[in-house]
Amino acid sequence: MKKKTALLCIVLLFPSIFACGYHLLGRGQFPGGISTLSISPPKNRTQQPELSRVFASAIHKEINSRKELEVVASHKADAVLKGIIISFTTRSVAYDREGRATEYRISMKLDLELIHREDGKMLWQGKNIEGHEEYQASTVVLVNERNKDRAIRKLAGDMAETVYFRMKEGF
Repeated sequence: MKKKTALLCIVLLFPSIFACGYHLLGRGQFPGGISTLSISPPKNRTQQPELSRVFASAIHKEINSRKELEVVASHKADAVLKGIIISFTTRSVAYDREGRATEYRISMKLDLELIHREDGKMLWQGKNIEGHEEYQASTVVLVNERNKDRAIRKLAGDMAETVYFRMKEGF
């Protein structure tokens, strides 16, 4: 009897899933039918150096790896992706018995816009896109900085993937 009930539930729910507008992530279209994109490094309103370059590089790598858009110079692009890194914070999240930090969490928040190059129309906007990444603390300054740098690059890559899918899905 349980098998029949489960089958009935599946049969009844299956059409409603598709009727509600659900679809697989990544199957959407880029806004405005764009096929070429220019990436402007976001303005960095934080005290953390190099974030603009690291994030611009990560989004460039993400878009190139997907092979659906071509990244080109701004004068050749259908649209320009630009924005602002609003915040970047580092805080300790784990401690040893003596109260020393053993793990840190970095957080970054940014706003982005996809602007049609010819008419200036906003095709997509992402507000307060936020990401987090943890890294191990070290009492050796160079090791700690290396760990933080790796975490920043990982965070930028994860956020670039989020931005890609949000643009494509219209979120």
